[in-house]
Amino acid sequence: MSPPYGEIRSEWAVEGGGRTLAYEAVVPANSEAILSLPAASADAVREGRTPLARVDGVRLLGHSDGVSSFRLPSGRYRLTTDLH
Repeated sequence: MSPPYGEIRSEWAVEGGGRTLAYEAVVPANSEAILSLPAASADAVREGRTPLARVDGVRLLGHSDGVSSFRLPSGRYRLTTDLH
């Protein structure tokens, strides 16, 4: 595997009157990241309309105590999850 190159970037905002967490991330080529977000369930974390765990290359690591964790391959992500 080649060494990772580039900057890992992330940004988040609470939208919809405090009801939705919007999260954007960039994972550089030849890298992966572990992401944990508050969520009612793993399927509540979505990229567009697709549950994040169903996106190619993404692996669900688990859901416990209102937090879902995923392993993300390189790429750009725009995720949402309901906070209530």
